[in-house]
Amino acid sequence: MALACLLALTGCAPGMTVPPGESAPANAQTPAPKIAGTNTSVKTDGPLQCAGARFKKSVMLTHVWLSTPPQDIVNLGAALSKAIAVDLQNTGHFHLETTQATQSTGPEPAVDAFKSRGTPYFIRISGHNFGLSGQASMWSFLGPSLNPRGGTLDIRIVDALTTQTMAQTTVSAPSVNAGEYDPVIDALGSDFAASAYGGAMSQLAGEAANWIDRTLGCKPLIGQVVHVDGSTITINRGINDGLRSSDRLLILQRTDRVYQPGQDAYTEHYLLQSLGTAEVARLGEYTTRIRYGGRQIVQVGDIVQSGN
Repeated sequence: MALACLLALTGCAPGMTVPPGESAPANAQTPAPKIAGTNTSVKTDGPLQCAGARFKKSVMLTHVWLSTPPQDIVNLGAALSKAIAVDLQNTGHFHLETTQATQSTGPEPAVDAFKSRGTPYFIRISGHNFGLSGQASMWSFLGPSLNPRGGTLDIRIVDALTTQTMAQTTVSAPSVNAGEYDPVIDALGSDFAASAYGGAMSQLAGEAANWIDRTLGCKPLIGQVVHVDGSTITINRGINDGLRSSDRLLILQRTDRVYQPGQDAYTEHYLLQSLGTAEVARLGEYTTRIRYGGRQIVQVGDIVQSGN
């Protein structure tokens, strides 16, 4: 009876953890509460209704960087990264590559990714507030109380061509009443996926992927000139990217850096100068020959963009 009163006063429920060295009730060994069924990401919007949706955009996605990973969950950043990547692949709108998490706030990682992998869009994701929000009980042998537990992802999309931030947002997980996992749980495992907090993380990943898809899904196809032989120009985009023989392309050349007076290097950016339009001459699966009738000099590395 006395223990029941203590539980009622503190809000602590059986199944929560107990600090090391303390004795625990016999029923206090289960992990955080579970929910039945398989966790799936929730998409709140319908299919994209735009001409650009048929193009597969090449993007570089960083692994999720957690400033303060929770002590009771391992591989949470990796699990979130994997879930977001799978959701993006399932849209059919992207050719996706992943890279290590970065703490850099400058454009350098985006520029490097474009130079090495040809990905014009660089998506940087970081997260915070994934730990327990509850305070320990005044009676330490009861362990921490059940309290809302969530998490937040900060997402920034950088245009590697201009080195400017295209869009940024913050998405938060729904708060669930969950305690500490004991023993420590692996976020890549099925036990975590079946728990209430695992379900919240799955929903968070789905919201992040949904926002990325809504932001980039209607953007034009972007590629590069990879070979020039007289009037024959070859680009690194084709049927596999959604390109059609009827598409018209813009050829763009990047100018020198533009500096904003009184600003730091992060505000430097490039401008894109149009060299004119081109038509598809020979459509291939991964590369395409285009016909350019302009008088400007086209070079390897110049940008091509779908114009319709």
